[in-house]
Amino acid sequence: MKTNKTLLTALLLGLVISAKINASFSPLKKEGDKLKQANVVIIYIDDLGIMDTGIYGSTQYPTPNINRLANSGVRFTQAYANAANCAPSRASLMTGLTPAEHGILTVGSSERGESRYRKLIPATNKTELNPKLTTIADLFKQQGYTTAVIGKWHLGKTAPTEYGFDTAIAASHLGHPPSYFYPYSKGKRKLIGLEEGGNKDEYLSDRITREAVNYISSQRQPFFLYLPFYAVHTPIEAPKEWVNQHKARQQAGEIKSAAYAAMIANLDKNVGKLLQAIEKSEQRENTLVVFASDNGAYDPATSSLPYRGYKSSLFEGGLKIPLILSWPAQIPANSQNRTPVQMSDLFLGIKHLLQPKLALHNQDIISLAEQDKEQPERALYWHAPVYIDQFAPYRGQANHPYWKHTPAAAIRLGRYKLIHSYETGKQLLFDLDKDSEERNNLANQKPEIREKLFKALNQWQISVNAPMVSELNPNYQSQATSHY
Repeated sequence: MKTNKTLLTALLLGLVISAKINASFSPLKKEGDKLKQANVVIIYIDDLGIMDTGIYGSTQYPTPNINRLANSGVRFTQAYANAANCAPSRASLMTGLTPAEHGILTVGSSERGESRYRKLIPATNKTELNPKLTTIADLFKQQGYTTAVIGKWHLGKTAPTEYGFDTAIAASHLGHPPSYFYPYSKGKRKLIGLEEGGNKDEYLSDRITREAVNYISSQRQPFFLYLPFYAVHTPIEAPKEWVNQHKARQQAGEIKSAAYAAMIANLDKNVGKLLQAIEKSEQRENTLVVFASDNGAYDPATSSLPYRGYKSSLFEGGLKIPLILSWPAQIPANSQNRTPVQMSDLFLGIKHLLQPKLALHNQDIISLAEQDKEQPERALYWHAPVYIDQFAPYRGQANHPYWKHTPAAAIRLGRYKLIHSYETGKQLLFDLDKDSEERNNLANQKPEIREKLFKALNQWQISVNAPMVSELNPNYQSQATSHY
């Protein structure tokens, strides 16, 4: 009898523990006798570099509101974009697929630059996201949420309403605005979706925030808001009074661009406005706010040092991004997570958030944040069999490499990262724990690790049917060195 009581006690204890664990993953929060689903807001910044905010210790630009957001949740210290430029990263965020899977490998043509400089025939690029793919907006719609995108779409000319969004504002196919000042046009080029309702010379980031605040305040049921700002992408423009506040620092050589610093300061102010709007709606506790960037920084305007590289390259400066998850009801405040993650991982996190009965997956970064757990040995992959031109001479340097990027792929596994060039076959191996600046190539010193990573990269490429490149370009004339 005693044994039976012991077993019963253990069983009941197990059920209590299980119930607590399951409750911690549920997006449903009690409000009186009702159950309330969590709201989700994704703030997605364009070209914001890893060193462009204060959340990882950088002092280039003061960002008090972004810092406050980070302090209210978890900051991932090893977060990466799925690609080193805009469109492929956005497609991965939307679908949970890598560029090798959804087919958007770069912005525009994969044959950028002069043909005589391209040694290989690059893979064909898609410029339109397949509407048949399931998006995160579709996941929310299936659970009865209202959904909206306000800002940069850049995934083709098919309207976002075909991808699960009820509302689409300023969601143009354009990669950047013709102008940041209302009516956001230059010559014949204009930003579709904001023609009406603007104020004279109203700054675009302010306008997008105004539209977002109006949307939040009007919601009476659970909502998903995707808020992809056009800032801080070119053109590097900001209101004169904001630029003037940073000119002295530019003249002193502390920053590269006063206008860029002004864009970030304005962006930070608008993040503060958004948080205030959510708090005013009395929904902050049960709203998951995600803050991230689509790729690394634009080198002429800012610095990613100590990291090597910049937007369009597979070095850390082109791929590493800020990532914050803040959900006061669920995620521990002022925490850090060293798990290597990519923005595509958010898809499975959202899926589990909306359907907690689904089995947990090691790519569910929301649950990792909730549990304050880390998985430092996760593998991340990048596949970019395309060319991205430099428009040489670059900043007056006639001998600067012509290419921002030549066909290449990369893998990070634990502390090591391997970059493989398809033009030359050259491989770069870095120990990121000891050499986050990627200055010391260990490919020859650690052949076993290099071969292990390259084998894993090849196996992954086969598993996703990644488009490969090997065919020589018959027009190739240059003997210029590959970017990698």
